[in-house]
Amino acid sequence: MRNKMIDLIRYLKKLGYLKDPRIEAAMMELDRADFVSSEVRDRAYEDIALLSFGSSGKVCSTSTQPSLLVTMIEELGMRDEDRVLDLGTGTGFCACILGKMAKNGSVITVEKDREVASVASRNFERYCMKNVRLVIGDGRYGYESDAPYDKIISTVALSGMSEVLFSQMKIGGRCVSPIYRSYMDTPVFLFERTDDTTLKVSEITGAVFMVAEESEPDPIYHNREFSLRLTDGRFQII
Repeated sequence: MRNKMIDLIRYLKKLGYLKDPRIEAAMMELDRADFVSSEVRDRAYEDIALLSFGSSGKVCSTSTQPSLLVTMIEELGMRDEDRVLDLGTGTGFCACILGKMAKNGSVITVEKDREVASVASRNFERYCMKNVRLVIGDGRYGYESDAPYDKIISTVALSGMSEVLFSQMKIGGRCVSPIYRSYMDTPVFLFERTDDTTLKVSEITGAVFMVAEESEPDPIYHNREFSLRLTDGRFQII
């Protein structure tokens, strides 16, 4: 399957994606077919989102479109030594890429669904991801025990940046996450923590992601570029 992954990588580069050679190297060591549902394995090398785990007719997890995932990871500005928080493990493709990039760092990846997490765990063993640790939990609340993090990435749409996740970011840290406007409109945003209370926020690209439970759209995120300040437990545009 290595040749098919090479073809996918070449296709992404031809389209202008995949500018970071570290992501390319990480993807060369992985086979996306191991991270998608058996019914769609033959399409694993296409630049499309795919079912990664389903149960009783319910979609429990999807594999992000490779070009979109690459874009999100590049926006993190990863360093070898980074401590990274990955929200919404799914079957582990994103966490494996992050783990291979953070050669002297670590990745905490959080997944709510135990069945989905068991698939991810097998993938981490398959690819010897010793610097990736899987935690069962609700990604909306991050993982405080290993905070603060240099980078945070979510592949599940959130309502917005929460005080909880903000508190787990280092000053100078970056977070990339889709934000819920509507079920067919979950654009990806970049959040940059600049000091104890402030974030720079910018929309990166349009997208459609699975949405975290109990999410409510926040009109703040109809803006494309702005700054937020945390005041009395709430973020306000400044």
